[in-house]
Amino acid sequence: MKKIIGIFLLIMSATFYTNAQEVTYKDIKFKHKKGFVVVNKKNVLKLKYSAGYFYIYDLNSNDELMYFHINDNETFHYMDDDYVKVFFTNSEKILESKSHHRVVMAQLINEKVFDSEWNIDEDKIDKFIKKYDENISNRTIRN
Repeated sequence: MKKIIGIFLLIMSATFYTNAQEVTYKDIKFKHKKGFVVVNKKNVLKLKYSAGYFYIYDLNSNDELMYFHINDNETFHYMDDDYVKVFFTNSEKILESKSHHRVVMAQLINEKVFDSEWNIDEDKIDKFIKKYDENISNRTIRN
């Protein structure tokens, strides 16, 4: 019985750790916690999860700003070919990256794609895509 309780507590603590794990990228500290993107201990954006998707919403208006699609490239157990696709809702632009979605989010924050009110600066999306897009789906050959 003690083993079962111990295993349960270990699983619960691991789940909590991964859900609130803080990411630091070039001195920007943020984390996903309880449905929010938290930067410098302040809720700045809303976050919703769905199987393979992360949706980012404006904190005040609830407008969808973007979403991340975690693509396993149809190889569920092989993770070396996984990538994230970022869809910018208003501009209908797409970015693909081998980086983890949290790293991409940190890059978005670091490159100041968000203004001081946490709205997406549409002019900076193009620069961001040119700098970080890896064009993965167009490079993948399917037979």
